[in-house]
Amino acid sequence: MDTNTITITIPQVKVEIPIKGLTFDILENMIFDMILKIAQIAFSKALLDIDSYLRKNRRRGQLKNTGKRSKTFLTRFGDVSFSRTRYLEKTGKARYLLDETLSTIKNQRISLTRAMMECLLATLSSYREVVNQTRLLLGYSRSHESIRRNILSEAKLMIGQEKKRLQQIENLDLPARKAPEVVYTEADATYIKLQKPEKDQKLEVKIGIGYTGKENRYHTGNSQRLKEKFVYIGTGKDFMDNFSLRAEEELNLSQAKRHYFGADGDKWITAGIRDYFPNATYLLCRFHLNKRLRESLPGNKVEQKLIRNLLLANQIEEALAQVDRLLVVSSDPKQKKLLADFYRYVANNRQGITNQVTLKDKDIAKTGAIESNVNTVICSRLKQGRSWSKRGGLSILKVKETFLNRKWDSWWKQERNHPLKVIPLNPPLSAACFTQEVYTSAVIQVRIPALEGPNQDRPWVGVLYENYLS
Repeated sequence: MDTNTITITIPQVKVEIPIKGLTFDILENMIFDMILKIAQIAFSKALLDIDSYLRKNRRRGQLKNTGKRSKTFLTRFGDVSFSRTRYLEKTGKARYLLDETLSTIKNQRISLTRAMMECLLATLSSYREVVNQTRLLLGYSRSHESIRRNILSEAKLMIGQEKKRLQQIENLDLPARKAPEVVYTEADATYIKLQKPEKDQKLEVKIGIGYTGKENRYHTGNSQRLKEKFVYIGTGKDFMDNFSLRAEEELNLSQAKRHYFGADGDKWITAGIRDYFPNATYLLCRFHLNKRLRESLPGNKVEQKLIRNLLLANQIEEALAQVDRLLVVSSDPKQKKLLADFYRYVANNRQGITNQVTLKDKDIAKTGAIESNVNTVICSRLKQGRSWSKRGGLSILKVKETFLNRKWDSWWKQERNHPLKVIPLNPPLSAACFTQEVYTSAVIQVRIPALEGPNQDRPWVGVLYENYLS
């Protein structure tokens, strides 16, 4: 072995296989298993050579060799067991030069490639299905519980990194980028079932998307996709605040010439638009408007058409009057409640209806991409008859969000082991600081040094003295 290189030797293998009863699939699997075993042996030998090189070339007198320590790593070709040298600094701190050289973190037991593969598969299928999938792909697998813990661990890192990045954005730590002509944002929510001890409850999962328009998906045909799309998933009351920060990072939202926000009319969205997207033009999704109309007048297609035409003609007062008339003549309590809810729905979202009707841009008139994204991101994995813990459900979604935002490779290669540093800002002065009264004396009493100093006999001092006495 050269001083700065290692030699990886692939061991020769000779296996005699009886031809009788042999099939193509059996032969393929046997050779694949042999390749995995050879790779494990070669990997273990390479790690041993690197550790030996580091031991011989370390600085003498600074690190004390305390012997070997064994470790097992789960890789894409199985478990690899090896031993590496443990050292002690003069301060008593333990170090492993092999771990530092190969950039493995403390207590890491799985390779990043293997962890990446399991996380990606777990966003698409259940943990038990991932067990079978990895066995098919790699020839072996591990328990679904181990895969679940891997997801939770990875999502914890992603969520921690996200919190720091949101703080950086709030501190205006943003790269300069060209302002887009127009920006679109949409938001929606759905519910997932919770496990014990919250079995009878549901968790509201919120999703927001942002994009700058639409573009052709292929060179030919009419299929289109959202341009510069990003996805943000969260829960709780701070969702719209965080979504606005992510939109600022991804789309330079504050500098956009036009901003349109499409939604289904839920109060938490309209309140969030008012508080965190003040420059946005609110557009009520027509799909949800028609859905609420059909639910309020089930089976009554004549009245549905009449009210729909009034709303699409921006005659909102007339539409509300028609709903009010139906509300008065109805004798069914259930029907009256549905009509009352629809009346409030239209009244609270009248600006969104007006904006949608009067808008001239054809692309903007077709807002509603959030619905398909809810199905793709949340429902396809979390709403298949399963129940979740709050941590488990959010973990799956955050891993999936990273993949959908095309940041999968950058996370594993760069961001994962390089946590962000946030510089805390001094909090602004409170309003009380400006209204606080400060006591001062009514008369400022001072003495003039010239009246008693060496210049007291000068003429100009006499003038001062006269003014002082007066």
